[in-house]
Amino acid sequence: MYEDMILYKLANKINIFKIITASIFLFITPLQASSSSDLNKIRTSYDEQSKKLRIVFDSNKKINYLVKDSSSNYIKIVFTNIKISKSFQNPKINNRYIDTLKVSRHKSNLHFSLKSKRNFKYKYFSLNPNGKYGYRYVLDITMSKISSNNSIDNTPKKIKKTKFVIAIDAGHGGKDPGAVGRGGTLEKDIVLSISRKLYKLLKKEKNIKPVLIRNKDHYISLRQRIKKARSNKADLFISIHADAAKNRKARGSSVYVLSQHGASSEAAKWLANKENSADLVGGVSIDDKENTLAQVILDLSQSATIETSIKASSILLSKLGKISKLHSKNIGQAGFVVLKSPDIPSILVETAFLSNSKEEKKLRTKKFQNNIAKALRDGIIEIIKKGII
Repeated sequence: MYEDMILYKLANKINIFKIITASIFLFITPLQASSSSDLNKIRTSYDEQSKKLRIVFDSNKKINYLVKDSSSNYIKIVFTNIKISKSFQNPKINNRYIDTLKVSRHKSNLHFSLKSKRNFKYKYFSLNPNGKYGYRYVLDITMSKISSNNSIDNTPKKIKKTKFVIAIDAGHGGKDPGAVGRGGTLEKDIVLSISRKLYKLLKKEKNIKPVLIRNKDHYISLRQRIKKARSNKADLFISIHADAAKNRKARGSSVYVLSQHGASSEAAKWLANKENSADLVGGVSIDDKENTLAQVILDLSQSATIETSIKASSILLSKLGKISKLHSKNIGQAGFVVLKSPDIPSILVETAFLSNSKEEKKLRTKKFQNNIAKALRDGIIEIIKKGII
């Protein structure tokens, strides 16, 4: 046993109808290394409906970490070159499912471990400073269900949705033609055709409900596209486009997700219009929250959404690469407005270049349009099977 540790433990017998609150007791003396990061605080929150425990580690510098070990009900993370700050306060966890939660010092590192009486899934991500908050490491723990006899179900489970809503956004439309090829091909027409083909393919999947954001040649503002996706409670938003460039030789498909800078600027808009956020798909409203708390909620939500978008984009890019040359093998990040929903993983797909004469001709063919639609369909199915959304 390490001589310095924080130990949190619940009673062995848990009454499932009662929340037990316990404190984490701190016995760590400050380290002397001046170059170390300071762990300033550990914040926790628990959502009873989703059975999700969120643990946030606050530090004055970027937190370096390594997931050392994990199983169906256990996770161990090593934070390197970090110490407990003098202002650190013992956190409290309002949770009935955790067996043990421990932080122990080992040389210049901190070892964090969590064991649950239930099986769980976990996700983690890092956040850069934002406003009054510094560097953060976020760990999300989602517990499995309880069996019908109220005993703990030790079989790994995932809450299955009956339908995954996929919002298909055909770019441009109406008075906005988008890119125009040398042969007069309009981007708005090509992407609508591909979107309709993707819609028909997804319609055949029993666990998928496709939604066309634009189903005919009419103009829809970028914000209205986001609004329609959110009103349909979309699990994934895919905006389909055809690229253009000054370099007429540019060709190939590419995929984009929202950049962190784009997310930050969008958060400011949401904070300015909090009354419009009562229907957040993630189940957390910010309309009744103070600005500081609302900003934290949006920050966490957007960062998690971007992370999911990147994972989903990687699969779509791989599928597109099998039927077409890729313009870039890397996922692009930009501040496109249609990608700015804080709680819906959003991806923008550039199918090919209308500014390239050869690709313009290819984009006009039913064969290539069908291939693009099938590649996106296959990618969406894989994204769902892997539990990314």
